[in-house]
Amino acid sequence: MENLRPVAIVTDSATGLPESLLQEYAIEVVPYWVQVGSQSFLDGVDITPAEFFKLARAQAEPDVGTSVPSASAFLEAYRRVAARAKAIVSIHLAGTQSATCDVAELAAKSSPVPVTVIDTATTAMAEGFVVLEAARAAAEGAPLADVVARARALVPKVELIALLENVTYVIRGGRLASAARLVSGLLNIQPIVRVGGNKVGLLGQVRRRGRGLSQLVERVKAQVGDSPTRVAVHFAEVEEEAQELLSQLKATVNCVEAYLTRVPVALGVHAGPGSIGVAYCAEAGFVTSEGVDWRGGLSRLQGQAKELLDNVRLPGSKED
Repeated sequence: MENLRPVAIVTDSATGLPESLLQEYAIEVVPYWVQVGSQSFLDGVDITPAEFFKLARAQAEPDVGTSVPSASAFLEAYRRVAARAKAIVSIHLAGTQSATCDVAELAAKSSPVPVTVIDTATTAMAEGFVVLEAARAAAEGAPLADVVARARALVPKVELIALLENVTYVIRGGRLASAARLVSGLLNIQPIVRVGGNKVGLLGQVRRRGRGLSQLVERVKAQVGDSPTRVAVHFAEVEEEAQELLSQLKATVNCVEAYLTRVPVALGVHAGPGSIGVAYCAEAGFVTSEGVDWRGGLSRLQGQAKELLDNVRLPGSKED
């Protein structure tokens, strides 16, 4: 018992945390199930992001999906971690958009050690920054209450924005089948979406890729101001584009920590090939709490897109 750490961290595979950080802080990851056509894969175990996007590109029409890990999968993870820690902090993606936190809470009831489940209200490395904060506190030997407090304090300071290649994948997720009649009018736009505060919404739309990438930088700067900021650029396929975006971010904001990583498979199912995103964490909190109005008001087409995108659900939606 003397060798047990006070706290260990568990999360899900939607974070996209680099493998080096997972190993450094002994973070346990519970993977999502990913479906591509008739095939099923464990995210990060049977399939990598590069493999997923290659398979997705090869499909004539998108036929992909995700499933939340079972309660037994969470319980197995908790039991493994209980062999090296006295308590667990289990940190996951947006609770209103996915059943992940609910399943984790269910498994926690049977865990051999206490488990505190934290809803990050977001996903990808925005979720990952909360995980990383808790993992660093745990590595310092902080007690459970302190680890939980540090993680929860970061939740209002993180979010994810992404530029999607088109709306095809995001429309296929969630309750968007009934809006199929609008798809033909939306396929040529590249939407910019936000995941934060337990909401998924539309920030804007572009037809030129370069303008969309510039708006990602502008959005981050508008949100964080001069605050010390941690950033992570997620890319689906084109690493060079992501490297350039990260360079622009470093030159624009007070960047104190930065990562370049693939779009997690569990999120790529909804974002699709060609997607690129920025997860960020403002240490002093956000300057603005609402989306930036890039054009002084959404056009009618933008309004239609917003109606669709507001209903997007993340991996393992409660309504699946």
